[in-house]
Amino acid sequence: MALTESEARVLAALSLPQFPAALTVRQLCAATGLTAGAARRALHGLSRTGLALGTRHTPATWQATHRGRLTIHTPTYRDYLTRNLTVPETRPRTRRPPPCSQHSRSHLSAQVKT
Repeated sequence: MALTESEARVLAALSLPQFPAALTVRQLCAATGLTAGAARRALHGLSRTGLALGTRHTPATWQATHRGRLTIHTPTYRDYLTRNLTVPETRPRTRRPPPCSQHSRSHLSAQVKT
């Protein structure tokens, strides 16, 4: 069972301790430099072999299984762990207020002033 280069890069990103426990495809693309299509193909290949596990919620997150971590730490793939992977920026999702709420605040503050 040989991994492709993109599968090895994705599995390495999922297995590094400085990354969050689960990553989205967008975060994996930022960490590995792969396109979204290549990252998804790699993830599905890793999922079929039991090396990665994805969640069904939106946005889907992926994590390496115990078997996947053991595989990427073998001497064959260890070089992928030491390559320059960038830590993906995790931003909290915030919801933008609707545009009408800004107008209502200014209207209320104008009423308080008078």
